[in-house]
Amino acid sequence: RTACSVAQGLAFGAQVPVLAVESLLAVAEQARYSALAHHRQVSVSALLDARMDEVYAATYVVQDGQWSTLRAAALCRPEDFVLAQGVQILAGNVFAAYGQRLPSACQQIAALPTASAMLRLAPQLLAQGRAVPAAQALPIYVRDKVAKTTAERAAEKAARAAP
Repeated sequence: RTACSVAQGLAFGAQVPVLAVESLLAVAEQARYSALAHHRQVSVSALLDARMDEVYAATYVVQDGQWSTLRAAALCRPEDFVLAQGVQILAGNVFAAYGQRLPSACQQIAALPTASAMLRLAPQLLAQGRAVPAAQALPIYVRDKVAKTTAERAAEKAARAAP
């Protein structure tokens, strides 16, 4: 939200549009670049730690330099994440916390949504007409619930204490 607000303020002041880049797409691009996966086609599932024992996940494919979404961003528990057929790279910041609970059938690359990944994505996104007026540059919320209730925390604590 803070980054979006800063981008909006700068864009309003400069009277220019905003190019919104999905964090998970930037993770996928960073992993592709890190892996030197300059093949004609590479499929990447990007995962970021969403805390609360969940991950944000999306799956993309890059073909001839053009990214497209195979599976839109969603929220799930690590063990509920299903690797799409043909995915070659699993990327993100989830491996230390959830590695044992994730599929291990493909290359795993630690990656974050870097500024350089966003800059590499910008020409394609601009060409696709994805720039929007500053007022329309809003964050996408994958999770509506950001904290557990007192009752949920108490129930989890009781479940852990039970023999």
